Parts: sequence; C-alpha cells; structure tokens
Amino acid sequence: MMGRQDTQMQMIIFDMDSMIPDDHLLRQIKNTVNFDFIYEKAAPYYSNIGRRSIDPVILVKMLLIGYLYGIKSERRLEEEISLNLAYRWFCDMDLMQKVPDHSVFSQNRKRRFKDSGIFREIFNEIVYQCIRSGAVSGTTGVADGSFLPANVSWASRYETKEKIGCSTTKYLEELEEELSSMPGYKEPENVEKEKECLKSRTDPECGYIHQTRKKGLGYLTEMTVDTKCGIITGVDVRQHFNPICGGAVAAN
Repeated sequence: MMGRQDTQMQMIIFDMDSMIPDDHLLRQIKNTVNFDFIYEKAAPYYSNIGRRSIDPVILVKMLLIGYLYGIKSERRLEEEISLNLAYRWFCDMDLMQKVPDHSVFSQNRKRRFKDSGIFREIFNEIVYQCIRSGAVSGTTGVADGSFLPANVSWASRYETKEKIGCSTTKYLEELEEELSSMPGYKEPENVEKEKECLKSRTDPECGYIHQTRKKGLGYLTEMTVDTKCGIITGVDVRQHFNPICGGAVAAN
C-alpha cells in the first residue's frame, strides 16, 4: 500500500540542544568560549534610556557564523540562521524568535561600532579564553598571507597620488636603543615619495595590487594560526597598494 505523509498539525515538546551532535563545530565553540564578556565591552556604545536594542552577543555570534561558513551576504546570513537549527541554537534563539534584520549589521557598523576597536577587543578576549582552556598551546604557529578582493566594481577605480614613506625598516625598540648608544650611529632618514595609485570610489580604503597571482582592488590579509587546534591568534590587513612595486605600502 502506498504511504502518504501526514500533514496534520501537531503539538510537540522540543529540546533543541539534543538535536545538535556532540562533535558539531558550533557546539565545540560554545563549550569553550563564554561570550558574556561582550556585554561589558559593548556597554559604552549603548544608551541607558530608550528602546531595548538587539542583543550584541547575538550580533557577534551571527557574524561568527557568517565567517565560519562562508556566508558573505548579510541578507543570506539572516535567511540561513532563520532556517538552520544549529545556527539558532548557537545564537540562543528559540524556534519562535525572529532573527535580527540584515540591516541591523550595516547600521551598527556605520553608526555604533565604526572606528571603536571593539571587534579587536572581542577577538583578543576569545584568544585569551582559548589559551586558558588549552585550545591554544603557543608551541607552534604558522603564518600566511592572501589577497582579499574588495567588493567593488573595476569601473569604480580612479587614479590618485599619495605620499609614501621610504625609510629603512625600523628595528625592535630594544635593539634600536642599543645601537643608538654606539659611536657613529646615524638615525635612519625618513624619505617620502609621491606615487600614483589606483583607488576605488566605492571602498576608499582598499588599494590596487599587481603581482603574478594577485591582481585587482582589495586588501592583503595575513593570519597567524596556532597548530594545536587551528585557532587563529593574529590577523593583520594591509591596504593602499603600490602598482609599481606590486606590494603593500601601508598597513592598518
């Protein structure tokens, strides 16, 4: 006899936690990192009066999901978290709770957290927690760089001129102090040259890079990873690229 799906509505008691496997990446993160410290970090950027805001911990967790699973669109991130049970569980949202609108992310970036440094503080605190839990050993680390294309049109480019420092590489402060006390020491000269660069009207902070395998408007990212559990312990983004020498000439 042919079976047919029963579509009658039912009332059930549902334990969301029991549906997430023990080896799921988000469960491992949730068991290791306590995100409550974000409330203290974010407190200076919120008013003591007015309507209650979206929970800042949920915003950070949603952004983390987007990074971990390669969701580069804020609209799609909102949709994926709304549909994915593990994502909702990680963000401590039940099945009836509405996922924050995608515009919340862009408005918080533009108005609340721009140039605040809060994301760097959150990153550093999570690394500290990983160190305390033993997920970061500090024994062996690897570093690598990659070109990150900017989300801009090639038609948005324009030519400009910028002054670029051409001084020699500065030594570590301890070494510099020791050398300065030696006879004949000469302070390195800071020489500035004017270079023609390509920039983007859409994203003024990105620059142009021209190398063998890397070409276009964007950024040069560098990451350091502790090899024990693959935890990222350091991130740097270089920008303002020089098309003549094919490399970055200024860092953030």
